[in-house]
Amino acid sequence: MAAIEPVGGRRGSRDGGRRRRGWKRSAVVVVLVAAGALTPGSGAAGALHGKPKDPEKELAKLTKRAAQLSKEYRGELVALEEAKDAADRAAEDARRFNREWERSRTVISRLAAQSYMNGRMAAVPLIAGADPGGMIRDAAVLEHLSSSNARRVWTVQVLAARADRSRQLAETKVAEVREQIEDLEKQRARVKKLLAKYRPEPPSSGGGRPDGVRGTKSPIVGNSMTARMRSVLVAIDGKYGAFPTIGCYRSGDPQDHGQGQACDFMETTGGRMPSANARAHGDAVAQYATGNASRLGIKYVIWRQRIWDVRSGGGWRSMEDRGSVTANHYDHIHISVL
Repeated sequence: MAAIEPVGGRRGSRDGGRRRRGWKRSAVVVVLVAAGALTPGSGAAGALHGKPKDPEKELAKLTKRAAQLSKEYRGELVALEEAKDAADRAAEDARRFNREWERSRTVISRLAAQSYMNGRMAAVPLIAGADPGGMIRDAAVLEHLSSSNARRVWTVQVLAARADRSRQLAETKVAEVREQIEDLEKQRARVKKLLAKYRPEPPSSGGGRPDGVRGTKSPIVGNSMTARMRSVLVAIDGKYGAFPTIGCYRSGDPQDHGQGQACDFMETTGGRMPSANARAHGDAVAQYATGNASRLGIKYVIWRQRIWDVRSGGGWRSMEDRGSVTANHYDHIHISVL
């Protein structure tokens, strides 16, 4: 930690007093500049590369492209929607921390001015860093302010750092949305042929074994689904059944369960994590579903907080944490059809 000191030796009390008064004025200027002019994210990188991108504006543009893709690709693109939601949450966090930083910065500016007017400020040590533009994150610590005021200065530093991290996270999440959209847009010709093959249908009235199975028949909850979904159910149940439960039609569900286009193949019940044996069984079911997606008309598969979508470029994608074993699809394989 280095302190700003007057240059040169003393020339008497009067000259020293003038220098001390001049030093206090300089110190206040430093604090006001640090607290008022610089903002989170205004480091050297920002100076070199121009103003940081606004994640919210970019996300708004991407949302329009995402809506068009969902319309063209016949139904919600789950992985893309989850990525957009995560980007929205990150952008909101960045907004919140910036608002808090702005309020705290205003208080610090006022304290600095008051301390100068009351003659209570003697020195302003600065934390040296390789990033001069990041002074707000390494802001001046007022040595001779009260401990309460010093804590306020520290709070500004913390809030600025949090705002910066939140902005960077928002930019990362927006980049993930952009990547998924670009990937989906590249698949237009292939998906168009796939959708032509599997026209919409109206609803109609591996190793191991799942946990908790009784008998040889899988009980079906919501036994109403499209003919295509029933064909998938019969194929999977016939090869890998019995399951403790297969849950299909769900009244009021705005997505595929409500259209009779999805079923959940349970590997365990009661919200418990499956055993190693049941997990191996679920892996086999998921592999069969993805390997036969084009033949069976499967749209996407969700298993163990990952999603595989026949409309995207390929491979499994990680999903956001939804907070529970069931919500994250650790206890069941979700299969939706076109």
